[in-house]
Amino acid sequence: MKKVLITGSGTGFGQEVAMRLAEKGFDVIAAVEIWAQVQTLKRQAAARGVTLQVEKLDVTDPGDRKKALAWNVEILVNNAGVGEGGSTVDIPAVNMREQFEVNVFGPLLLTQGIAKQMVKRGDGRIVWVSSREGLNVNPFTGLYAASKH
Repeated sequence: MKKVLITGSGTGFGQEVAMRLAEKGFDVIAAVEIWAQVQTLKRQAAARGVTLQVEKLDVTDPGDRKKALAWNVEILVNNAGVGEGGSTVDIPAVNMREQFEVNVFGPLLLTQGIAKQMVKRGDGRIVWVSSREGLNVNPFTGLYAASKH
């Protein structure tokens, strides 16, 4: 089966996709943002009876992105994301930048390297997990909608 890298696998949608693809026989690299999530996800996978390669991968970290290039993934699922809630006029600039780093720039930079490998190999697939939030922005979610849709 194909090797799949799923970013943002520590919780939620990314975690469930990692588990289900592993159940179907895919060779899954479940990437989590921080070291504390590694052992937790390994235990959850074992309890579910699936095998995952759990790796620490912060998409905003150049070293982590470089490390990911050695995994030779055939399918990349860009799922990592954060949401800064609040009135857009009140969110500090540093928080805005961080959200765009995690939701836009980090995944794009990771994709550049992996996509080049895919082109060279002549095979691969890249999946972006977005948000329906951009279609109908709710109060206090404007920054998230801008960065994920």
